[in-house]
Amino acid sequence: MVCSDCPEATDMIKPAKVDPKAGKEFIEGIREGLEDFAEGRYKVFKDADELLAYLLRP
Repeated sequence: MVCSDCPEATDMIKPAKVDPKAGKEFIEGIREGLEDFAEGRYKVFKDADELLAYLLRP
């Protein structure tokens, strides 16, 4: 429970600062990924080890 009279209560919740450019790039990446998926450009991995090997390949 939080006491409204306690000074610590106001320090606990701080709004996140988001760079508008970073947010736009994130949304653009999601959009591109969905387009790739819709067009069949994706790879299915059997497990996490196979994914890791794929990502670490030279």
